[in-house]
Amino acid sequence: MRCNWLGIFVLLAAFWLAGASSARAVMVDAFYGEYLADAKAPGAPAASLRGPISERWRYVERARGSYRIGVLFPHLKDAYWGAVDFGIAERAVSGGVAFELLEAGGYANVATQIQQLRRLRDQGVDGVILAGVAYDTLDAEVAATVVANIPVVAVVNDIRASEVQAKSMVSFYEMGAKVGEYLGADMGARAVNVAFFPGPKKSGWAPESLAGFTDALEGAPGIRLLAPFWGDTDEKTQRSLIRRAFHFYPQIDYLVGNAVMAQVAPSVLAELGRSPGEVRILSTYLVPQVYAHIQAGRVEAAPADLNIDQGRIAMDMMIRLLDGQRPGVDFPFRAGPQIPIITAETIREYPFERLFGDRDFVPIIRYQPDAPETDAP
Repeated sequence: MRCNWLGIFVLLAAFWLAGASSARAVMVDAFYGEYLADAKAPGAPAASLRGPISERWRYVERARGSYRIGVLFPHLKDAYWGAVDFGIAERAVSGGVAFELLEAGGYANVATQIQQLRRLRDQGVDGVILAGVAYDTLDAEVAATVVANIPVVAVVNDIRASEVQAKSMVSFYEMGAKVGEYLGADMGARAVNVAFFPGPKKSGWAPESLAGFTDALEGAPGIRLLAPFWGDTDEKTQRSLIRRAFHFYPQIDYLVGNAVMAQVAPSVLAELGRSPGEVRILSTYLVPQVYAHIQAGRVEAAPADLNIDQGRIAMDMMIRLLDGQRPGVDFPFRAGPQIPIITAETIREYPFERLFGDRDFVPIIRYQPDAPETDAP
């Protein structure tokens, strides 16, 4: 990777114009106590934790040491993970720590992420921020990393791993439930057919969002929920799944699911000859393209998990850990920003930069306090 100062300049400019935004307090749902993996079910915090407690997350000013953090992402194929990177990078800059980001290339690449985690362990990083590609297949590798005296903080994607030190994330079950509640109110008294596109089946977040959605609509009359259309979150896969859904079920009233599905759905519907408004589209999370669709009236709604803040909190948790603070005692073991739902009526309350960072931001894959690098071409 060659040095490129543009990405870090944009980050610093956005940071300055926002009035030291990474130090800004954010409202979170916080969980304290001891994390016991045996007391955890997918889609929910461990029952051993106390919460949620609504409180403000206040960021530390500077790290006490010169720490080097490894960051693992499932991929950087869409702006969602770019926004998480924005938050991580902003906190690294303001906190004075170095980081290197590796991405696995997709949710199917469990072996790749395991190799990357081992690589970071062999390099002797001070800590690892992990957005796992799978819920329960990384447990042994996380344990080996912690045994090597390298703490692991999970970000965005939930994992079971009993040795994980802290978690910065929202509940994708809650995200799905918010979409289900919105649909229940939107459909009124009419009967509707709903096609749901959760995302990758083996990820933690996709099954959780489906469970939250279906539970929110349990017992609601008039809803026919079709068998879920699972698949990776790339445009080609999601376009194919939408076409398949209409091939088998021509009368679909709602397309609901992952943001890449919602991003491509308007153009696929046009190809299929469906008029605007004939099929309503709901997303289970937010990316810039879906944000633009909501502004234009092409997508109805999406909950915002404020993933920039999730990235900020994850890096702040890591700094606190390395500074000697105790997760679950001195700061929450698990915390995530409180979730708003974005619609045409609420979107003005959430400017683009608040949700996704500066429009010119280039994902930063390596940062040294004196020598930043990005993946810009």
